[in-house]
Formats: sequence, C-alpha cells, structure tokens
Amino acid sequence: MIKKILISFCLLLAGVTVFGQINTFPASESFDATFAEGQDVVFIPNWTGNRVNSTTTATRIYREEADFNSAPAAMSVIPTAAFTGTITVSLDMTGISSLNVGFMAKSMVNGNGSRNTLLEMEASIDGGNTWIGRQQVLSAPNEDQAAFTVYNYILPLATANQPNVLLHFLVSRGTDGSGTPARLVMDDVVFSVNNATVLETDVNALTFSQLQGTPSAVQLIHVNAGNLTGDININATPDFEISLQQDTGFSNAITLPDTADFLGPIPVYTRLNAVTAGAYTGTVTISSTGATSRVVDVSGNTVAVTVTNPVPFSVTMGIEPFVLLDSWDDAAPAGSFPDHMAFWTQDQNDPGLDAAFIDDWHCPYNLNNRARFVGQGDNGISFVSGANSQFTGVCDGSDPSQNSGETISAGKPGAVVVSLDTSALTTGNPNQVNDDIVIVEWTGRTIAQNSRVYGIRMQYRIGDGNGNPNIGWTDFVNPEEYIVGETGTSELRTIDLPADCIAQPLVQLRWLYYFISGTGARPNLGVDDIRVYVVTLLDTPELQGSKPFGFYPNPVNGNKIFFNAATDITVSDVSGKIILKTENASELYVGDLNPGLYFISNNEGKVLKMIR
Repeated sequence: MIKKILISFCLLLAGVTVFGQINTFPASESFDATFAEGQDVVFIPNWTGNRVNSTTTATRIYREEADFNSAPAAMSVIPTAAFTGTITVSLDMTGISSLNVGFMAKSMVNGNGSRNTLLEMEASIDGGNTWIGRQQVLSAPNEDQAAFTVYNYILPLATANQPNVLLHFLVSRGTDGSGTPARLVMDDVVFSVNNATVLETDVNALTFSQLQGTPSAVQLIHVNAGNLTGDININATPDFEISLQQDTGFSNAITLPDTADFLGPIPVYTRLNAVTAGAYTGTVTISSTGATSRVVDVSGNTVAVTVTNPVPFSVTMGIEPFVLLDSWDDAAPAGSFPDHMAFWTQDQNDPGLDAAFIDDWHCPYNLNNRARFVGQGDNGISFVSGANSQFTGVCDGSDPSQNSGETISAGKPGAVVVSLDTSALTTGNPNQVNDDIVIVEWTGRTIAQNSRVYGIRMQYRIGDGNGNPNIGWTDFVNPEEYIVGETGTSELRTIDLPADCIAQPLVQLRWLYYFISGTGARPNLGVDDIRVYVVTLLDTPELQGSKPFGFYPNPVNGNKIFFNAATDITVSDVSGKIILKTENASELYVGDLNPGLYFISNNEGKVLKMIR
C-alpha cells in the first residue's frame, strides 16, 4: 500500500513538472539539462517541442552540444519543407503588465543549400486556440556565423496579468535562396519584466481601392500601448487620411493624450483620398516617447470616373406622357444612348446595391456572351452580368472577333440613368393645392430567367453628386423594384417622385441591376417603356365647390374617389382604351384598377388625370 501511494505521489509530481509554468521573473533557460525526446514532448520543464530528437541524430529540435553561447549546451532547430520547428513555453503572467523575451542566436551551415531560416514568435491567452502578436524576429542565412546576437520579443499587451500564457518559437524555411536552410542555434533565454513603452498594431499593411472623387472605404488599424510616458502621435503620409470616427474628422495627424499607462485597443479609421487617379503608397506611423515606432504600410489605386451625366429632359405642365424609352435597337452604335439617358458600368461580377459605377457602356448592343447591355428592340434595353468583361477589340471595333487577350475594365452592367429638369413645376403650396406631381411609369422584363436571383431597383437623387456617380442615391419610401420572373414575363411599375424632386434643375433617376442570391447562370433583365407624366393635385371638396368638375383624393389613397358634383364620367387608360363609364356619379369605386395613370372625362369634354 505504501509503495502504491509513493508511486501515485511521484506521478503527481511528474504531472506538475509537465504542466507547470514559469511564474517568477526574471527567469532564464540555458538548455543545460538533457532533452526528453519524442513527438509533442515536454523536453525540459515548461518547454514543449513538436519533434525533439537526440543530439546524435542532430535533426529537427535537439540539444546542441558543439555550438553554444554558454556551456555546456544550447538548442538547435533545423526546419525542412515539411517541418516547422514549434517550441512552446508555458508562462503565468499574473501581476505582470509587460514581459520581454531576450535570447542569443546565430545560424550554422546545414547541408549544401543557400536558403535562409526564419524565426517568428507569437503568444496565446486561450490555450492555443488563437495566436496573437506574431512577429518575424530574425532571418538567418545558411552560413556559419561567428558570434551570437541578442534578439528580443515583447509579448503582446493582451497577455498582461494573464495566468495561462503560451509562447511560440516558430522556426521555418525562408524563401531566400534554395535547397537546405540554415540551422538555427538559440541559447540563454531570459524572461524579464518590460518597463519600456510598448506600441502595437494589429496589422502591418493595408491596401485600398478608391474611385476618384470619393474616399475609399475605411479600414481599421487597432493600436495598443503600454507603459506610456507621453502622448501617442499617429501620422499618415499625403493622400491617406486617419480618424478616430468612422465617418468624420479625417486628417493626416492624430494625437492620443497620455491619460493612462495602458491604452487600447484604439480603432484608427484609415482611408485613401487622393485627388487624382493613379497608384499611391505611404505609411501610417504610430510613435510615442521611449517607444519603438510602429509603421503600417498603406497602398492603393485611385481609378478615374468617366461616366456620362445625361442632358436633362425639361418636364413641364401640359405635356402628354413623354416617352424616354420605348425601344432600343441592337444595331445602335457602340457608345450611343437614348436622349436624356446613359448606361453606366462597374467592375463586380455580381453587383450589389452599393456597386460603384466607373464608366459608360462603350460596346455594341448585339453581343451574346460575357457581361453586356443588349438592345432588345421594342422590349427596351437589358442587362446581363458575368464573370468576364468584353474584349477591347470587340468594343472599340479594332477586332470584332477577338476572343482572347485584353478586356475592358469596369465593363459590367449596370445602371440605366435618366436626367430630368423639373424647375418649371410647382410645389410647396398651402395644403398642396395645385402642387405638381411627376409620375414615372416603367416596365421591368425578364428576357431569360436562369438560376441566380437578380432585381432592378429604381432610385433617385437631386443633382449629379458634383460629378460623382456613386453618392446621393436614395431609395423610395417603399423600394421601387422589379424582381426576376419567368422568362418572357414583365411588370408595369408606376411611382411618384417625392416632393423634393419638384422645382429642381436636375433630378436623376437610375435603374440598378443587382444581385440578390443564388448560383449558376445570371438572368437577362430588361427596362422598357419609361414614361413621365405631370399631374396637379386638386383641391379639397370645400375648395373645389366653385369648380364645375373635380374629384378627390388624387392620387387615390383608398378604393374610392369623390366628385364635387354629380356628373357623367368616362375612365380611360394611357393608351386611350375606355375602362368604364357611369352616369350621374358623385363617387366612383376604383379598387379594381391596377396602379397607374388614368384619364377621367365628363360629358362636357373636360379631362382630368388620376393617379391610382
């Protein structure tokens, strides 16, 4: 019984040794003890190796007895194409705010190759599920270095006061040279409390894409700081901007006051905002007194925007329904558009509602593959997206049969854009009496359904965004859109422009072809029969009393309209087709009518427009 108890006690002690931690600092390791061998083995207390071999074998990780900084031994690691030496050290940093790992290292020749060897270090505070603070500490050539060099690694600030910290030494083959990599020798590792200021960032480089005239999307740099003795200064080189807010306050410099020993993580919003098109490179530098500055490399490309803003159509009272689009021939010249319209392109295979438009459609309208706009004759214009843009020669006519080589950039549909001038119209009258309303009627078509789900969303903006095609667009209160249907089907849509679109020198409308869901072939969707109407709001019954013929409400907001005096009426649609007639009517049920524009005439020949 006593023997069994002693055996159990010894096993318990062995377990403590295996799973123990370094918890008193400073602490050091000179690799004097004999290494245990094996796979994923604790080869000395608190140190684990993924493959530890004997000194005689001298491969992978092993105790180095010939080259050392202090006798009698050091640790050598030889990486291969299939083996990265992974050494894990277990630490208890309770009560420690910042820890430095210093060690001596050098390279020694391994085989006949010329490849370098890399040492990276990182830490974990969640048992190795995630690793943070990865840094390349050294790159060693495959040669015999005469002397050891001091290297240091400061653990990430997130490890402060953490009871279970794992530290990785990762030894791998580099990409410089060829053949076998260097043997890395490490010795005299010292763990010590760090009292110097520490700055950290979670990224080393950022790449941006900007459309000229609009800042790029922001990206984040998270900054951490410890042991501060002064302010943190963050500076961006020209053409790049930084802010502590996502949408405002951008400049080239930020100062974070020294309000505590430790700060972070602090989000620094970063963007490219160059004035002219071109490629840009720069840096965002984070500095503070007594600290090694952190530098984030930033780069990006600013693309010129060359869309056409159409000449606006003047919308006036008394016009008959004006047809902006009722057909588009597939033989129309490349680069041409209907009057007061343009077709815009972008660069995404499956564009969303936030797709950025860059250029016009410059290609023919009779193409049958790749991304394209297609003239559909009496069925208007259609969009088909795709993974590939058209070939340059096909679009500029230099090689209509081109099937390989250069393609046009940002050549994918798309948006149909219309410009209107409503400055001759009236709005803002008391009780909206005699206010003008602009009604837009359009048809969405499914030329070919296919398997992906797409839609056509109608949006508006006042002005042209100062030439920027991608700002100012607004959805209607109830989004106005057509969703792909069965092949050969269509849907007539009618929408009133908001009151703030009236009495404006420029209002733009766009029909946006956008991806919703699915995989496989993309649908061919069309826009057709774009018409503009103007109606004037009629008075309330009290104000209408002196008028011989009138009705309310208009636009209709229920199922009935009411006349200010009983009369015989005829209701016709926009094509002139008579929908219904009735005599001596003081009210009329219109709940069976489809949404749209109608004309109501009395027996005296007066005609009023009604919006259903």
